Amino acid sequence: MGALLSGLLLTVTRLTGNVNSEAVSTWITPELLPQLPKEGVIVMDNASFHKRLDIQKAIRHAGQVLLCLPPYSPQLNPIEPKWAQAKAIRQQKPGSISDIFALDEI
Repeated sequence: MGALLSGLLLTVTRLTGNVNSEAVSTWITPELLPQLPKEGVIVMDNASFHKRLDIQKAIRHAGQVLLCLPPYSPQLNPIEPKWAQAKAIRQQKPGSISDIFALDEI
């Protein structure tokens, strides 16, 4: 999982297994929300695990607004090009995920 702020990677977390509402909830409060400026807008895709009430409440409590993108619209998600870029770099420069995200290229 990851987040962008002004087009730059703000935080990236590697997960083992599938992303689900528990993983998002565990990541969002300690990792993402403390790094965001007040009164921001968090853009998430329309995955069902983003819609859990405790996640929405944590976002609102932190002074953020949640904007869920329409279904099947990855072209509107600003982080999708970063994931594509990371995959391309990984193909060109094999290494660990940590190494890839440590590069200045992303």
